[in-house]
Amino acid sequence: MPGPSVPTGCSITEAVTILGNKLRDYQGQLNTTHLLAQCDYFHNTFIRHYKLYQYVLGQDQDVKLTVTHLEVYVPPQPLPLAAGKDQAVWKHEQRVVELSAAEVQKRAYMLQLKEALQLEQQRLLQEMLPELPRWQHQVLKREELENLISEAIHIQIECLKELLQYEIQITFDILDLKLQKKTLNLNAPTPSPLPVTGQSGQDEALNLYKANKGRKAKAKKM
Repeated sequence: MPGPSVPTGCSITEAVTILGNKLRDYQGQLNTTHLLAQCDYFHNTFIRHYKLYQYVLGQDQDVKLTVTHLEVYVPPQPLPLAAGKDQAVWKHEQRVVELSAAEVQKRAYMLQLKEALQLEQQRLLQEMLPELPRWQHQVLKREELENLISEAIHIQIECLKELLQYEIQITFDILDLKLQKKTLNLNAPTPSPLPVTGQSGQDEALNLYKANKGRKAKAKKM
């Protein structure tokens, strides 16, 4: 099968000639270094792939336009300076919130674990007594009854042992979170004082400056 026909147009020699004429026209506006840079750029891009450009740009263009509406979220309105928080205080509060959330999550996990182990215990007991309805109208032998009771007690003990191990671990985790919160509260950062603004604040600062200056003058006289 014959390949796609290449659209006719200027040959590569003609394209190089046109480029040279254009660069010659700008000799009065660009120095030799800039002209050489322009020549190298067109040679390494357009001239090198001239046939590809000629084939693509010489075809009938089928323009496909895709419009996507993007929702732009503007940043939130900042709080006034009087309602702002010191950065260290804000980080401290965020850390306390994280520790509190982790503690709540641990407690919720403990409740879920208790429910899961109770269901597992019920399942094991039901598997142990598959024929219990058939035995309701029969008299069990003492040995059979002792075996059933012993196995049921063993299942309950194993489930309680597993639950106790999980509860101990989770309790230690919760105590560690509480200790971290206690340590954070003991080392809570002190908020920085807000800058003095307004006429009253400026007057107060000026009076303080004058008082300090007067004390220094008295100290020199003494």
